[in-house]
Amino acid sequence: FAAFNIWSHLFLGWPLYLLGLASTGKLDSNGKPLDGRIADHFRPESPMFSPKVRGKIMLSTLTQIAALAGIGYVMYEYGAVPVICWYWGPYNFVNAWLVLYTWLQHTDPSIPHYGEGEWTWVRGALS
Repeated sequence: FAAFNIWSHLFLGWPLYLLGLASTGKLDSNGKPLDGRIADHFRPESPMFSPKVRGKIMLSTLTQIAALAGIGYVMYEYGAVPVICWYWGPYNFVNAWLVLYTWLQHTDPSIPHYGEGEWTWVRGALS
């Protein structure tokens, strides 16, 4: 069970976070509670983003779709094994590293945790 738990956090944690299914916070871009709404990183109308950045989110999502289509094309042309070795292996390693050091930063007892009325950008940068 422990090995599965480590694997699921390190390799599935980042994609689940991006999809809005894990640890996306409790408030929307206006400071209102999400109340069951999913705050993902791909939909321009996601409660995570303010209306002024919707065009940028749409562009980002379209480029992600194009990249996945390119990966699919390369898999079709060259097979799954080279893509797994040269793309998905390093991709999963980087995702695992990103999740691991983020988890370590968020759980380190020496890093202060500020309450809702205490936190500022300066305090966050200096802590």
